[in-house]
Amino acid sequence: MERNNKLLSFFIGILIAAGTTGCSWFGENTEQTNEAYESGKKAFTEGKYEEAKVHFREVDTSSPFYPQAVWMIRKVPLKKGVAAFEQKKYQLTIVALSKIPVHSADYAEAQRYINLANYKLLFEQFQQSKDKDRFILIQHLVNISNQLGESKLLLDSLVIIKTGLDTSSFKNQTRDLINLLCSVVAQNKTP
Repeated sequence: MERNNKLLSFFIGILIAAGTTGCSWFGENTEQTNEAYESGKKAFTEGKYEEAKVHFREVDTSSPFYPQAVWMIRKVPLKKGVAAFEQKKYQLTIVALSKIPVHSADYAEAQRYINLANYKLLFEQFQQSKDKDRFILIQHLVNISNQLGESKLLLDSLVIIKTGLDTSSFKNQTRDLINLLCSVVAQNKTP
């Protein structure tokens, strides 16, 4: 009986020692992973997206924070693109948002911003263009505004078409501009 008590005490001591040592190993690892994830979140909210990706990549695959880190890394191109759009850096917007894959949940929103950025770039060209180039740009601008279906862009398209009609000197250009006008009016669902 005394021998069984000593053996039991010995095994309990070993289990306690192993448990204590194991807990400290896991505690440090979780703490480091948590630090990397928290640093990544902080950089992400501050708009330091590349730095955020570095921190998120430091999160260990066995960490409970790993799925969130991967999710945040996937959000970086959209956030970078939207930030570039808001700063009126339209080329950078297109580059950042073009990295979003078709199967991504953010794809539709990325395409919307790409179209808006293209519209802004084409509109800048339109304001500086002459004659034939101007007519082609009007077509592209109206097509983008029709795709997006946003009322402000559709109203802007009407103004652009009117400008084209005022300067049109060829019968076929006038006819095409009137067709574009019809396509814009058709976008409006209310009578």
